[in-house]
Amino acid sequence: MSSLWRAVDEKSWFEALASLGRKYGFDHTLFAVVPRPGLRFCDAYLRSTYDASWRQTYDERALFRIDPTVAHCLTRTSPLIWTSSHFAERSQREMYEEARQHGLCTGISLPIHGPKQEVGMLCFVQSESTARALAADVEDKLPMLTLLRDVAFDTSRRFLDGYTERLVPKLTPREYECLKWTAQGKSTWEIAKIFGCSEATVNFHMTNIRSKFGVSSRSAAAVKATRMGLIDPD
Repeated sequence: MSSLWRAVDEKSWFEALASLGRKYGFDHTLFAVVPRPGLRFCDAYLRSTYDASWRQTYDERALFRIDPTVAHCLTRTSPLIWTSSHFAERSQREMYEEARQHGLCTGISLPIHGPKQEVGMLCFVQSESTARALAADVEDKLPMLTLLRDVAFDTSRRFLDGYTERLVPKLTPREYECLKWTAQGKSTWEIAKIFGCSEATVNFHMTNIRSKFGVSSRSAAAVKATRMGLIDPD
């Protein structure tokens, strides 16, 4: 696992992670983390060796909404050893059959829950040709794979921080103040009085804020900013 610590850049880091996955008998590796509350699942930092066409299909159809491995990792901390039997509903079975055609047959998904409310998963997957071997030695592999999950997340932080900065809206000092007062329940008129400006000026700032957060209301922007840790409404 020292190769993860020695990696000089993002590419070599993930190559080292995928190489360790192959060392433990897995054909494919996926590492995905939503680095901050309030960000969408589609904003996750994600690296994988999965077939590109499958990743495109998965993203375009938002299959994370029905993926039982994602549901498990969002709500649990224990590893999930999954096979076709975990895809019980019709839509899930259809999804699984498509994934199997891309060499994703069975695997282990290890949940990630970080100290800054990061949430994600590290998945090691076997193709159909090697799937039968998983059950035989999975108990022996789990301790090392769990440790690998922790090391992978720890060493990914240098990349996650830069990735998060690009996703989080950049606010001007006045926009920040507008959002802070909005989160405290102040009206446009009240904020204008606090700033000593016109209500039109406050509305101008709020329009920019809504645009930056991709929401349609000032309250939604305040909630999203609070969840991201950008403001403290107290």
